[in-house]
Amino acid sequence: MAQRFYGLSLALPSTLLVGVFALVPVAASFYLSLTSWSGLARGEFVGLANYQALLQDERFHRYLRQTLAYALFAVPLGVFFPLGVALALHNLRGLWAAFFRVVFYLPLVTGVVATALLVQALIGLLPWNPLNRPETVLPTLALFSTWQGMGSAVLLYLAGLSRVPREVYEAAAVDGAGPWQAFRFVTLPALLPIVSLVAVLSTIASLQLFEAVLFMTRGGPGDASFTLAYYIYTSAFRYFRMGYATALAWVLAGGLFLLVWLQRRLERRLADAEA
Repeated sequence: MAQRFYGLSLALPSTLLVGVFALVPVAASFYLSLTSWSGLARGEFVGLANYQALLQDERFHRYLRQTLAYALFAVPLGVFFPLGVALALHNLRGLWAAFFRVVFYLPLVTGVVATALLVQALIGLLPWNPLNRPETVLPTLALFSTWQGMGSAVLLYLAGLSRVPREVYEAAAVDGAGPWQAFRFVTLPALLPIVSLVAVLSTIASLQLFEAVLFMTRGGPGDASFTLAYYIYTSAFRYFRMGYATALAWVLAGGLFLLVWLQRRLERRLADAEA
C-alpha cells in the first residue's frame, strides 16, 4: 500500500501538468467550437450551429477535396522516396555517409520558412512557375514538403536497415536471390513496422499542411491550394470566426484520428494474414 501511494505521489505532479496544459485547453477549444466567439467580443453559446454550418459550407467541401488530393501525392512520396534514399545511403561508409545524411536532414533543421522562401526564389527562375497554375500547384507543394521533411524518415529507415543482419543477405544470395528478391523477402519485411510508422506520420502531416501554403502560395492561385488547415487559419485570423474555425479544427482532428485508426487496423489485418 505504501509503495502504491509513493508511486501515485510521484506521478501526480506530471499528471496535473498534463491536465492543466493539455486536457484543459482541449476541453476549452471544444466549448469554443459551440460558440460564436470572434476573438474580440464575448461569444454566445450556439450549440452545434457551427458544425451544421460546416456541413453546408461549399468551401469546406472543396478544400477537403483539395487536401485529400494533396495527400494522394504527398503520402506515397513521403513513404517511398525516403526509403529509396535510405537504401542508397545504407551501403555508404565513412565521410560520404555522414555528408549525405547531413544533406538530407538539413532542410528539416533549417525549417519550413527558410526552405520555402529559398525554393520559391529558385522556382521563380524557371520559364514558368508551377505554383501559379491550379493543375500543378498541389503536386509542387507535395514535392517540396517531401524534400523538406524527409530527413527524419530517412534516419528511421537507416536505423531499420542497420538492424538487418548481413548474414541474412548472404544466405539469400547463396539461395540464388537477386537484389529484388533480397529486397522483397528480406529488407521489406524487416522494415514494415517503420514503413507503417512513416505512413502514419506522412498522412498526419499531409492533412495538416499549412506552413508551405502560407509562405509559398497564400492559398493561390485563386484558392487552388487552400487546405483545411489554411482554411482554419483564414477563418480565425482573417475573418475572426474563432468559433467556426475551432469547429473546423475539431473536424480535422476527428478525421485524422479516424484515418490513423483505419490505417492501423488494416496493418494488423495484413500482419495477421501474413502470419
